[in-house]
Amino acid sequence: MLQFWFETSLRPGELQALQWNHIDWDRSVARIELNQVAGVIKGPKTAAGIRDVELSAEAIAALRAQRSISELKGEPWSTDAQIRKTLWQPVCKRAEVEYRNPYQVRHTYASALLTASANPWYVASQLGHEDVEMVFRTYGKFIRDDYQKPKPEFRIVGEK
Repeated sequence: MLQFWFETSLRPGELQALQWNHIDWDRSVARIELNQVAGVIKGPKTAAGIRDVELSAEAIAALRAQRSISELKGEPWSTDAQIRKTLWQPVCKRAEVEYRNPYQVRHTYASALLTASANPWYVASQLGHEDVEMVFRTYGKFIRDDYQKPKPEFRIVGEK
């Protein structure tokens, strides 16, 4: 689950509400259309929250591994507190990483994409933001200084 989470940056409630029938294995996308808050499954806050999240090979592999585990388990987590207390805190402690809010998964994902020169509009769409304002405000420090600067014109020698 952690590998899938880091590969998709879903909000905790989106992760909890994701259902197997929302995975398009052929297109390698997860359809995000539900969010779980305090045990209640509902739609996202904004229209942009309904989206297809592209799944990397690592995310697909994580899902395949998780499916067999999920089928053996009982009730899924219904609150973000359950994820935080039974998974996130123990993982941070075992990894000897200072505790940070699980929402940092989204920040890590967005920062990594921007550092790798991903288009901010793509990042916004994957995160479920309506536009790039949040991306620029929150992650602007990770966008290259020369992003979308005009390139100098080149001419072949002897050409006018």
